[in-house]
Amino acid sequence: MRIEGRTVALILSGVGLVGLSSQAAAQQADEEMVERPDIQHESGGEGDEVAVPIVVTGTRIRGAPLVGEVTSIDRETIVEAGQIDLGEAIRALPQNFAGGQNPGVGLGSGINQNINSTSAANLRGLGPDATLTLLNGHRLPYDSAYQAIDISAIPLAAVDRIEVVPDGASALYGSDAVGGVINVILRRDFDGVTTSAQIGTSTDGGNFRQQADVVAGRAWSSGGVVFAYDFVNNSAIEARQRDYTDDLIPGYTLFPSMERHALTLAAHQQISPGIEASIDALYSRRTSRFLQGTADSTGLRTPEVEAFALAPSAKIDLGAGWQVTVLSVFGRDRTDLRAVFTPQIGSVPVNRVRYFNEIFSIEGGAEGPLFALPGGSARLAVGAGIRNNRLDGGLNDAFYDFDFDAEQRARFAYGELFLPFVTGRNARPGVARLSVSAAVRYEDYPGLDEQAAPRVGLIYAPLDGLTFRASWARSFKAPTLYQRNLFSETYLVPAPWFGVGTAGETILFVSGGNPDLKPERAESWTIGFEIEPNAAPGLRLSATLYDIAYEDRVVSPISGGLASAFTNPGFASQVTLSPSETSLSELIAQSQFGLQNLTGDDFDPSSVFAILDNRETNIAAWSVRGVDLGVGWDRSLGSDQSLGIDLSGTWLDSAQRVTPTLPDVQLSGTVYNPPRYRARGSLRYQSGPLTANAAVNYTGGFTDERSVGGGTVSPSATVDLGLRYALIRSETRDPGLELALTVQNVFNDEPPIITQSAPSNVPYDSTNFSPVGRFIAFGVRRHW
Repeated sequence: MRIEGRTVALILSGVGLVGLSSQAAAQQADEEMVERPDIQHESGGEGDEVAVPIVVTGTRIRGAPLVGEVTSIDRETIVEAGQIDLGEAIRALPQNFAGGQNPGVGLGSGINQNINSTSAANLRGLGPDATLTLLNGHRLPYDSAYQAIDISAIPLAAVDRIEVVPDGASALYGSDAVGGVINVILRRDFDGVTTSAQIGTSTDGGNFRQQADVVAGRAWSSGGVVFAYDFVNNSAIEARQRDYTDDLIPGYTLFPSMERHALTLAAHQQISPGIEASIDALYSRRTSRFLQGTADSTGLRTPEVEAFALAPSAKIDLGAGWQVTVLSVFGRDRTDLRAVFTPQIGSVPVNRVRYFNEIFSIEGGAEGPLFALPGGSARLAVGAGIRNNRLDGGLNDAFYDFDFDAEQRARFAYGELFLPFVTGRNARPGVARLSVSAAVRYEDYPGLDEQAAPRVGLIYAPLDGLTFRASWARSFKAPTLYQRNLFSETYLVPAPWFGVGTAGETILFVSGGNPDLKPERAESWTIGFEIEPNAAPGLRLSATLYDIAYEDRVVSPISGGLASAFTNPGFASQVTLSPSETSLSELIAQSQFGLQNLTGDDFDPSSVFAILDNRETNIAAWSVRGVDLGVGWDRSLGSDQSLGIDLSGTWLDSAQRVTPTLPDVQLSGTVYNPPRYRARGSLRYQSGPLTANAAVNYTGGFTDERSVGGGTVSPSATVDLGLRYALIRSETRDPGLELALTVQNVFNDEPPIITQSAPSNVPYDSTNFSPVGRFIAFGVRRHW
């Protein structure tokens, strides 16, 4: 097996949960990659990857070092933790919030919604639609209504690693990258067949899980193909199976039953010297079932999700170090949700909801050297393209019959410049490394808006083993098609209902979607350092301070009692006194069902005291800041033994201001929001065929701000253990034959109890705590 040492150091540095970049390797790579960006990792032997081009998330410059910290989660780390899909893996990351679109998120959890049991990343808790998820750098079709990506639909067996950049990256990737970017890197080449299976269950009952996958591939001198299939089936967790929820109705679902099939194909072929074509393809199908409600009325939801994506691309070497890349994506994601509501008395209404997302994108780019600098070649990446997103949605029940089919086009162009002033070739006392990068991306959304997002970064190493880095960026997120096209409703109600006006005067109340929404905007900066002391080989330390000012967030501003809009000056922007007849007519015309008059009298525009507008609006602002910390240590103990320690943690402070004149409301550290403190530490020991690992997951305490004196939730920690034994060892990453035992939440810690805001809600924070409890799984893996 032949390995290009410097390149492997760059690729494998930070493998594991913490994923700290290796500075010694990075510095060596800077010198070599800036001059030879085509270097590839090559190895041989059955079951091992070969001819792997370096894929870097966070830059389009080949060989350029990353300004921000990148967390790399290796497939083997995920497998050793007993996790079976990327959704589980990303939820364990301290920088990610499990609220949003994820299985197990229950009723009463605010804006977080478990619509179809898919899994979406949610970096910094800014929302699944503010984290951009990519596959080998390709966009994927959105899932459901909220512009998220179902990361669990990608078979783990096909994955090489996940790269997480928790920093604003719209200058490189466009809309959605406010909280950061998650790039799923697939196995490039693979020889042979590997199968694995796992069976497990929660010791308190429910969640009996069966999982099996197969990955097969063939590599040849000019190309290769990899195919993976994954199957998962798990039973539900019902409220009767947990003593802290046994007061809920029989059959109430805390965690849905689910069956998932997923396939991935990745292939590449060198057509001629300097020209390579490749394609990534995904298909997944998921069905699930969950029942919720009260004794008076139950709701049974049975969503079905089917999705596919095709992502062809081509690379063409032009000579003189320049390369042209052309890539395209076409994909669809469809959710069909059937909900049956059964009241104790009366008819049984059936609701049907449809979300059909589609994406088409094509872009071309070029990258190569410009001129020589003392530290190497200055390099430039430029590109342009078009993207079209479509959402076909519908809601049909006893009260509503609503359908829409909307599209949003985008034209974009980008440029990125990398300037290596000092590298190892011209290092001097006090300056071992110095580079500057700058990027800008322009996107034009016809009929909506235009956005330009810049980013600059600086890397400075005063000496070997110590690196400082800083970045500043602007990011944006286009409003979702759901937010712009959801039906709006207009009600005419007596003004005295809101405690204003006189008898005979009315209020026009408007809610729902808003076609006039504009993009959300953010400004962010980071500053951090990394230490790899020469006196302690294998030790890595990092810290990053970050700050995000997120503005023009889309919200329905008034929550709770609508009458507060007339008594709280903070909602003055949502109230229009003595409105004109033209304004009234425009709002009524936009309403899906026209004017719904609840006054009992004819509509008289002159009697309207005010318009109360609670539609989706660009008005809120979030302030997000914090610190990420990481420690990693890998040590060979000799005699085929090794020890590894990884620790990552984050402190997060986030607050929301709903309108410019309202005070900030604390989000982090309150129920149904990210904790202020979160950490995960792991210890891994390997001796010959035996690998043992232990992990501790820490979640900080919460306060319940939903009511005065709502109480507090104490900090908590859970422990995971894993054992793997290779009966037949292998020279590759896939063992010849391996048995595994994993125990998650060893001490069976239960979710802390909080007050139920409604009888149908679970009595715990389902965005931060899981009802799974202790989970034991047995697995086997075989390479053929």
